[in-house]
Amino acid sequence: MFKGMFEHQLDDKNRIRIPSKFKKELTGEKGERTYSFFRGMNNCICVMADDELDDLIASLSEEAISESNQASALFFSSIFSAEEDAQGRVVVPAMLKRIAGIKKDIVTVGRGKRLEIWSAENYYDYISGVNYDAELKKLGI
Repeated sequence: MFKGMFEHQLDDKNRIRIPSKFKKELTGEKGERTYSFFRGMNNCICVMADDELDDLIASLSEEAISESNQASALFFSSIFSAEEDAQGRVVVPAMLKRIAGIKKDIVTVGRGKRLEIWSAENYYDYISGVNYDAELKKLGI
């Protein structure tokens, strides 16, 4: 389960390191580390272990997947397999980087079964002015 937040930066070659605290959650059932990026809501990038992403896709109705609708096209066309280099860095796909408005500073947020990667500016704008107490009540906490 992903939880917590880390601030870090994109390097000059558009690579990031997934925070080590999160890496263990990206390891599949057979011990391999396979995960993917995809377009999230509110201009963030989601990261999910491939096992979890496969489960998510399987849970979608066949009708919803097979329909030629914009949401399905956008979702499936935005899935990119992550490929780590020998130092554990991974290139952020250019399309997703552009959509997320990432320039240099990023925030990685644990959100249960997925990670969200935000441009730091967009993340802090997104959460500014939120009534934390009211939002917790909506969650039943």
